[in-house]
Formats: sequence, C-alpha cells, structure tokens
Amino acid sequence: MKRNHIVGFSLALLVACGTLFAANQLSANEPNLEIKVYAQNTLQVLGIDADTDSITSSHSVKDSVTFTDKDGKEWVYIDFTDRTKFIEDMENYYDEEFVGTFIDVQADIMRKHSQVGDYIPVILLDKELQEGTFTFTRDNGETLSFPIYYDSKKGWTYKEPALFESAQ
Repeated sequence: MKRNHIVGFSLALLVACGTLFAANQLSANEPNLEIKVYAQNTLQVLGIDADTDSITSSHSVKDSVTFTDKDGKEWVYIDFTDRTKFIEDMENYYDEEFVGTFIDVQADIMRKHSQVGDYIPVILLDKELQEGTFTFTRDNGETLSFPIYYDSKKGWTYKEPALFESAQ
C-alpha cells in the first residue's frame, strides 16, 4: 500500500515538473505569447481573425500592421504597452494637438474605466487615423470596446463602450 502511494506521488511530481518545464520553454521561446493570446481573443470579439504569429504592434504610421475585420475594413493594430514608438512616429505627420489628444483619450479611458485584472488594451485605428476603438477584456471575459474619434475642433474623444461577451 505504501509503495502505491510512493509511485502515485512520484508520477504526480513528474507530471508537475514536466508541466513547469514546458511552460518555461514556451515563455523562453515566446515571452509575449500570453499577451498575444489575450490580444487574439480581443480581436476575435471585434470580428478579426488573427493568429498569434501575426500579432505585432504598429510602430509606424506609414508602414503599419493592419488587420481586416469581417466587414472587410482594415484596421491599424497598436498594442497599448507598445504604443510609444507609434505615437513618436505620429509626431512626424500630425500636429501636437492631434497627438496630445490621442494620448489623453487613452489615459482618460484607462483612468475612468480600467479595473485590476483587465487585460492589456488593444487600439485599432482606421488607415486615415480618424476613428478607431480602444478595447480591453476583463478578467471575467467581458470585453469593453470604446469607439474613439478625431474631431478637428475637439481632438480625440470617445463614446461609452460597447460590451461584448467573451469569445472564449
């Protein structure tokens, strides 16, 4: 009887070590895989199919990474944590007010609506950089998508979010 417990415990320990090893190898080979999976789920809710290999944040206004939604519209993809390079490049093409209110609208949404446990936001902009969405998924699976717009008099503004259920 004692031998069965030792064998069972040894097998459980072997499985746990194997799982930890596999997880460690995945994160070593693809450190941003978890972030890409969350982004993939958020994009799926918005009607965009993308595999994790294709999810790369745009760093350039002219050479941007785009995804096409189910209606055929192209969207520039910007990862919230990797938006600095894109914003710096915007400064080469747009005036200070345009860029400043773009930053402000993101900060305002995060300050008023984000909660502990929310996943990293995804920013999608149309090719003309006049409208888009600021979207994040909550820990409970709900996705909030804030429509953002550029108005020449007001700068970037947002509307109340659309709420989507989890795509998972």
